[in-house]
Amino acid sequence: MHPQGFAIVFAILFCSLSARAQSEDPLRERVVRLRANRPPGVSEGALISIDYLLDVSARIARGFPEQSSWWRRQAESFIQLAEAGRDPYPEQRGRIVNRGYESPISLIRQGYAVYIPPDYDPKRRYPMMVVLHGGSSNGNLFLGVVLGNNMKWETYSQHLWDAYTPRWYPDWIVVAPDGFGHVLWRWMGEADVLAVIEDVQRHYSVDPDRIVLCGLSNGGLGAYAIGMRNAWRFSIVMAIAGAPSWLQYAGGRPTLEERLAMLPWSGMHLIENSVNTDFRFYHGTRDPGPMRPAFVRELEAHMRSLGLEPKVRWYNFGHDLLYIVHRHGQIYPELAQIRRNRRPEEVRLITGDYRANRQHWVSVTRLERYPELAKVVARASDGLITATTSNVLELRFELSDAPTGSGPELRIEIDGQQVYRGQRSSAPSAFHRKEGNRWAAGPLPSTGMLEKMPGLSGPLTDPYYERMVHVYGTQNPAHTEALRREAERGARGWPIWLWGFRQEVRADTEVDENLMRSAHLVLYGTPGSNLWIERWRDRLPIRIDAKGIVVGERRFEGTELGVRFVYPNPQTQNRYIIVQAGTTPTMVGRGHELPDFLPDWVVYELRSTARRPRLISGQGRQVAMGYFDRFWRVPSGGSARMEIKGDPLGIEWFQAGPSLVDDTIPASPIIGSTTAQNPKHHPLHHRVSSSITHDDNTSPLFAITLRQHPPIQLPVTPPPPPPPLQEHFLAPPSDQAGRAARMIAAQAQGFPNHRGIVPGATWATDPLGLWSIRPQGECLEALRSAPLAFKVLSPELFPTPVPAPVELAGSVADVEFRSLHSPLRMACELALRLPEWAVALRKLGIRRVDVLSSYRPHPWTSFHRFGLALDIVAFESEDGTRFSVEHDFIETPAHHTCDAPLPPDPKASLLLRIACDLFERRLVSTVLTPNYNEGHRNHFHLDIRPDDPRFYIR
Repeated sequence: MHPQGFAIVFAILFCSLSARAQSEDPLRERVVRLRANRPPGVSEGALISIDYLLDVSARIARGFPEQSSWWRRQAESFIQLAEAGRDPYPEQRGRIVNRGYESPISLIRQGYAVYIPPDYDPKRRYPMMVVLHGGSSNGNLFLGVVLGNNMKWETYSQHLWDAYTPRWYPDWIVVAPDGFGHVLWRWMGEADVLAVIEDVQRHYSVDPDRIVLCGLSNGGLGAYAIGMRNAWRFSIVMAIAGAPSWLQYAGGRPTLEERLAMLPWSGMHLIENSVNTDFRFYHGTRDPGPMRPAFVRELEAHMRSLGLEPKVRWYNFGHDLLYIVHRHGQIYPELAQIRRNRRPEEVRLITGDYRANRQHWVSVTRLERYPELAKVVARASDGLITATTSNVLELRFELSDAPTGSGPELRIEIDGQQVYRGQRSSAPSAFHRKEGNRWAAGPLPSTGMLEKMPGLSGPLTDPYYERMVHVYGTQNPAHTEALRREAERGARGWPIWLWGFRQEVRADTEVDENLMRSAHLVLYGTPGSNLWIERWRDRLPIRIDAKGIVVGERRFEGTELGVRFVYPNPQTQNRYIIVQAGTTPTMVGRGHELPDFLPDWVVYELRSTARRPRLISGQGRQVAMGYFDRFWRVPSGGSARMEIKGDPLGIEWFQAGPSLVDDTIPASPIIGSTTAQNPKHHPLHHRVSSSITHDDNTSPLFAITLRQHPPIQLPVTPPPPPPPLQEHFLAPPSDQAGRAARMIAAQAQGFPNHRGIVPGATWATDPLGLWSIRPQGECLEALRSAPLAFKVLSPELFPTPVPAPVELAGSVADVEFRSLHSPLRMACELALRLPEWAVALRKLGIRRVDVLSSYRPHPWTSFHRFGLALDIVAFESEDGTRFSVEHDFIETPAHHTCDAPLPPDPKASLLLRIACDLFERRLVSTVLTPNYNEGHRNHFHLDIRPDDPRFYIR
């Protein structure tokens, strides 16, 4: 199952139990009694973990009844041990168990899976491996997989909460965090990893110099990011089948502000931080993407340009490399020999984020231009520390960790200037840069102004690490309920695929000084509706009224505008406020449709938030966005852009190619999805060689080679037809359908040809398939003679041109077309195609079609907005068998879709026949299957295009 599907599942599973239900649970009552009189040998963490087991049991009771019972039985057995005065967790030697902890970020307890060796002895120090799961997984399942419980990835959804027994028993502590679901290990995901490490160290005997970070797929993306941001914490970082840079993974054309937001999370750009860490990365030469092999090649070249030799291992294989890298559990003894270097002579530190501003004995505590990347290269020798810096205002040295010998005197030089010479015992640890680029000892003097500093720096994502309370305005009663709903929605979190997450919601009248001191506030309001936005109106750099938004000296006019910005709380100034405000309650809500990577402030409009982009705005650019300056001011002139002062790190700005579809940024492949193994792909001819290969970096492994078809080339695209002349339109401009036809022709001319840049596509030109939009009355009359029920809709319901819009109200030729979301609305011309298709489907035994979407007003380049497109997710036969595009269609990336060998699976075979039959019948102009791109992994996209004789399938 795709991570987005799991986000929906987990959103349901993580609904909290009511206080009444918890109080009536006898096991909960026993935990309460234990907490009130905790036995000396039982840790508080054990009781929190038992509560977590009960939380999970309750959450999964409906969807996973057997597993729910098992979690509850485990909790009960642990309660019995605790009541006997024994901490249950250290006794679970050689087992995989789950623990929980209280996170300040969420009201919901967070969990992780942990394994300790069969002969665990708390008097010993054990190496620890932290493993980060990929898409469609969680900590419980992934630790089971890491320790030998292999299974097909498409079955993961059935086994997320199973009990697992290790298949091999390393002499290690192995831990798998949940990472707040599938938030891609950013922000609260990183906080979860660090909190889990701390919690394990609190309850088990861990060797702090042998902590390994390892991640696969999206976990590999996390290993690159968290591993490079925190390299000094780990003895080894292992990134498997991930993307080294967020700029690579996001694709598209990010704005400068979005690039600056991504760079502090991009392992490639922070790679020098690994100079004292054993950093290893692994990738398959045949990885189908989006973790593309080319991304890792870029990392290799970049490292060599910096004088760092990559420890990379390439496999002639696909995506699922876990067992190859881990060698079925045989890698642990080798890794156990490698220890962290606590006191390296040279430290390189690159950071653009105060949350990750330390490497070993060097910290950057103030950046000149936040969040541009800063760099420090520091060296320690006998009696001397030297450092060179870029974009640094203040830095600190942990002198006790710097290997400067034991002599009585110490010299410190920064950027060629001697800033201290004297007794070692009197040496300062902080240094700042003065005017004229001169350095001085001591912290940066206060200017008396509000300044960006650690914990108070932005951007909008920085508060995600701590407690946030969502506050809705009550000063306009007509808006209060709508604002409360938006606060409730925001309290479930903004990043994509975030689950196990909920924050507090309060009215603005319920906020007091104590709350301000302990939490960041998210303020939702329209002009005049939020008590605190109004009270601080003259102290904030951005203001909103009924006619627009003022950012510094710039004013954005409009009645459908919104803004989100982060700023220090004017009343406490040690916590943030985030203002999400709009000219109307609708525009307040549209702030939830912003992408993940954001600067300090964003002004948005109705059009730019018509759909929720994943990571960056893409082609749906926002009205304006930017960063406040060092003193939390809008840059002079209200510029939305931030000036980059050269490129001091010598790192080129990465410009990934445009996305294949403007509204789709591919998600990570599921764990186990390899070209050779993933059932979603038609297997290529392959052979497995029994020869053994060796190299300097790895132990022997099976050499696997694939004999692949010739590369699929880009299609030869037939030239687009010229726009129709006025006399060629069938409907006059006085007719509703005629007016819509002219608007569609004008707008479609500007659409980019995304279909022409996908390899393996099939085009056909058929003049007999050419059609035009007919007059409204003529089309509706034809529809009344068709075997379907419908009602005519007013064009005023649609913000985009839809010729003769209708809504289906029943079956079509004895086939039920069921919409999973909004009503089944479309143009009359599309509805007229459905009876013929339904007859063809009936011959194949299909009785029902599940429609993901029909008409929708976005994206701008889609025929959905004209009512001329359908997205189909599944079909159902007479006997109730379901044919799911996501689960049953077999992708054939090495073949043209309709030239691929017929899959042996009958479900996959039927889905392929349905898609190709549509193309052959010329019933629709476009058929996009999961072969097209990751964005269509779960549906067939069908559209009809007027005055265009070209037909397409991929």
